[in-house]
Amino acid sequence: MAEPENVPNWQKISQQKQAHRDSLIPPAWKLKTSDFPRGNNVLDVPLTCGILTEEEIDITSNYDAVDLVKLMKDGKHSVEAVTLAFCKRAAIALQLTNCLTEIMFDMALERARYLDVLRQNNPTALGPLFGLPISLKDAFEIPGFDATIGYVAFANKPAKSPSALVTLLSGLGAVFYCKTNLPQTMMTADSDNNVWGRTLNPHNTSLTAGRSSGGEAALMALRGSIIGIGSDIAGSVRIPSAACGIYGIRPSAGVVPFGGQKMPSAPGLPYITPVVGPMATSARACRYLLECIVKAHPVRYDSQCVNLSWPEGACRRMMDTGRIRISVAQDDGHLTVAPPQRRALQQAVSALQDSGITVIPIQLPEVDVIAQNILANFTMDGTKFFLDTTVRAGDPLVPSVVALNLVKESPTATLDDIARFNAIRNEHKEQYLKIWNDLELDAIIMPSAPHTAVPHDKWTSLNYTAIWNYLDNPAAVIPIDTVKPGDIPDTAHKYGADDAAYSALYTGPEAYKDAPTSIQVVGRRQEDVQLSLIVEYFSDIIHAHLNLEQL
Repeated sequence: MAEPENVPNWQKISQQKQAHRDSLIPPAWKLKTSDFPRGNNVLDVPLTCGILTEEEIDITSNYDAVDLVKLMKDGKHSVEAVTLAFCKRAAIALQLTNCLTEIMFDMALERARYLDVLRQNNPTALGPLFGLPISLKDAFEIPGFDATIGYVAFANKPAKSPSALVTLLSGLGAVFYCKTNLPQTMMTADSDNNVWGRTLNPHNTSLTAGRSSGGEAALMALRGSIIGIGSDIAGSVRIPSAACGIYGIRPSAGVVPFGGQKMPSAPGLPYITPVVGPMATSARACRYLLECIVKAHPVRYDSQCVNLSWPEGACRRMMDTGRIRISVAQDDGHLTVAPPQRRALQQAVSALQDSGITVIPIQLPEVDVIAQNILANFTMDGTKFFLDTTVRAGDPLVPSVVALNLVKESPTATLDDIARFNAIRNEHKEQYLKIWNDLELDAIIMPSAPHTAVPHDKWTSLNYTAIWNYLDNPAAVIPIDTVKPGDIPDTAHKYGADDAAYSALYTGPEAYKDAPTSIQVVGRRQEDVQLSLIVEYFSDIIHAHLNLEQL
């Protein structure tokens, strides 16, 4: 049957890419219409659809990445069995949320069988990530597979060499089995593009999964992955982690190899430095993956990396003494926090104070000025690259990109503009460093966003996360709870018209049913080891406190 002549070329490419991806799912792994629930929460479908065996449900449901590596090293589960279980659960997650881009199941199973033979021959020489299935954001390049990053112009152009981090993790024993969805331009808060379509939030499919690592977060919420890698230039690890109720860390620049990825921007301009970081179902797993990367000497894989040590002992001694000082920022001074997120921060602060941690209130300075400088940074080239690779290439802008109002003709930055941007940013870095030092802080906690996940195409503010990219502080998300019936809307907004409009997004617990709540934990620049341990420590304290409250 001939194709209709009026179908735009971008749609033909999209249909071809999606059809090829979907053809890689075996018929036995396909969901039936009756498997889909009537409501918007699809988290239980992998457990009830009958596709997974009891062993596969156990493998994918009951362990974090640290436990799973130990089980495989000890021979309790073969790498092939673990890989197959996650391939199947990822296929289910795809059908529920549209979270995957490139499927690499056959390649993963072949590597799994190789690793099983390796263990049989030499069980004492196994890497720290032995057999661990790791999902990757679509921007990472793996030979033979596309990295479209949501651009039709980049489709059907398979990578020829791996990204630096892919090489490093593979050497530690990892198994790559899928890549995950992201937004057109990688700049909006909805993982939606014209190649793969929109990723849904499995907690509530009427809400966004976040950006730009939204596919990773949705996949992990359904435990089609328990650990993966996202990237972050304005919150792209932390926003989807918050939206989907998982853990994620944005490291300082240069800690984790970034090189060899497909980028959505022109090379060479002095943008805010993008980073990549771990996303996982536990804080411990995020810390462990970061530790494995740092100890593997990333400077040998990426010329832009720094040579960071891992002084875990000293950091743990600090926590053992209980001498931790943190500040809490209730909001960013621009957008008021919605009731569910406000409650999450209060729960966290109460738990930490009860454990003896010193908590000092703080108001973050000059967030509005910083936000303006961030926007200027993102449009240095007049958005020429965005325009050249979207509308000028016949790839129309998706609604979330239109809503952000970022991709439009604008003046190209001059050398004076760039110098001014860097000078202002350096002043802000000094200003914030003085706060850290004057208050003798080990961490700052604050909301991860002024709201939970919101309806599709409505998330347009990045201030709560992007400030830490601008200042290059490591930052992480800890999931706390979910929206509760008592989280009724209020009129507490206090910062003007923009705040009132944004506050109106939260219409009440019914529309936001099951949406995760979360907090953000920020560390000192280049003190990523300490931050990762603090996040694990804080998470244990907070969730132990919440469990006691619920008894």
